[in-house]
Amino acid sequence: MSNKDLITSHLTMVNEVGRKILTTPNIETLYTEITNILQQTFNFHHLSLWIYDVKTQEAILKAKSGVAPYQDEIGQRRSMDIGIIGWCLKSGKTILANDVTQDPHYYHYPGLQTKSELCARIKIYDQVIGALNVESDKLNAFEESDVTVLETTADLCALAIYLTNFNKELEHQVEEKTAELRAANEKIMQQQQLLKHENKSLKSFIDQKIPSLKIIGSSKPLMQLLSMVDKIAPTQATVLIQGESGTGKELIAHRLHDMSDRKNAPYVTINCGALHENLLKSELFGHEKGSFTGAHALKIGLVETAHGGTLFLDEIGEMGKEMQAKLLRFLQEGEFYRIGGKKPLKVNVRVLSATNKDLETEVKEGRFREDLYYRLNTITLRVPPLRKRLDDIDHLVDHFLKSDLWGESKVKKISSEAQELLKQYDWPGNIRELQNVLERLKILSDGDTITVEDMATHIKFSNKAAVETSDYLSVTALYELEKSHILKTLEYFQGNKTKAANALGITIKTLYNKLSRYDNVVTH
Repeated sequence: MSNKDLITSHLTMVNEVGRKILTTPNIETLYTEITNILQQTFNFHHLSLWIYDVKTQEAILKAKSGVAPYQDEIGQRRSMDIGIIGWCLKSGKTILANDVTQDPHYYHYPGLQTKSELCARIKIYDQVIGALNVESDKLNAFEESDVTVLETTADLCALAIYLTNFNKELEHQVEEKTAELRAANEKIMQQQQLLKHENKSLKSFIDQKIPSLKIIGSSKPLMQLLSMVDKIAPTQATVLIQGESGTGKELIAHRLHDMSDRKNAPYVTINCGALHENLLKSELFGHEKGSFTGAHALKIGLVETAHGGTLFLDEIGEMGKEMQAKLLRFLQEGEFYRIGGKKPLKVNVRVLSATNKDLETEVKEGRFREDLYYRLNTITLRVPPLRKRLDDIDHLVDHFLKSDLWGESKVKKISSEAQELLKQYDWPGNIRELQNVLERLKILSDGDTITVEDMATHIKFSNKAAVETSDYLSVTALYELEKSHILKTLEYFQGNKTKAANALGITIKTLYNKLSRYDNVVTH
């Protein structure tokens, strides 16, 4: 690997670690994420992250990767008097041993063929709080640049731990201040029941004012589906809507509600895959005041809010087993308990659900309850993927080109050749992917007409499209097309690589790698 590539690899790795710190709130999970990033970048023989326990004066293993002896389990404790890790924690210094047999502090563990070891201290101010240790099965495996990278990563770990501790202290102070507001909060809660009924009426009024989202197309598979939807809608049957991501399952659910006798009642939706199980339980069924830490007030759940109307459970296949059991009881009995509640509450709700998973397979593999599956799919609707309704692409393209999703792109036309390319692509992301592609083309394409040259490489050179565009391939190399498209996108976003990567549908790391290759071409 060239020096330039090595620097790029190091910078990318440090960037990924920094991003994980910002996006991973759980510190224990973060330890694992950091070790995984390091291992994926460098492929160490053995890698481990240890945190110092002040009370017992021991090091605790928090994460590891690579080859590991059987006794090195997460949570294992190690004396400060053992090995290079212990000496690093004691001395507060980074230890580099390119021949461990020559280091007096090295301790051999069965199962590890360690020949070189590098251990960086994790330090907040002057206090050592942990160590990040890497081992190699080769002599002289580490250079000074590796020391710098590992120390930088260790410092990022220290920052994450500091921020976690700071947040905990901040939460404690917030809780203390919250106690001062509880008296006022009690008065507010006395009005909640009245506001609940007023909010229901207002929501129903607003729902009537908002036009239903249009289901676009006239293909045979779509028409068959809509015909079945219109037959089912007036009934009270629970319906399971299955289909790939981006096919419009939410629109089908909304149509079932709008065509039913409940159309003037609340239509409540929740994404079961977007919430942790405990939070999902509270959102669905609500909780009583004081039922758990932080439950400072009574919360009305969505099941109760949807009384008289429709409850749509999106991504039902992501629901955990405990929550599945509670939902099954609700469907069977028509009643539920708020968290911490003693009194069962009855509601009249029609339940619709959707998933992009094959629930039959999920049941067979034990991830989804069989009894709940049969409760949910009194009737099953399967939404066809876009590749099965190609006749609708013309209608969808026309609609999306005329729509103004971002409020800043003008209406454009599309050439017949470019439109034909759209029909030859498989659309794994279905209608949602088509919409995003067209919005991107409206922004990035020059002129008033979208042409073949404006198309993204993965669409232009899909398996089916490649045959039709052989003449085009003979003129322009794939590499040059990709390069031109990426540089054009980067220019549009005025050099902002994050925005450009998002628009291109690639990671920032991939963008940096491609730009690095382009630089090499220019240089040589």
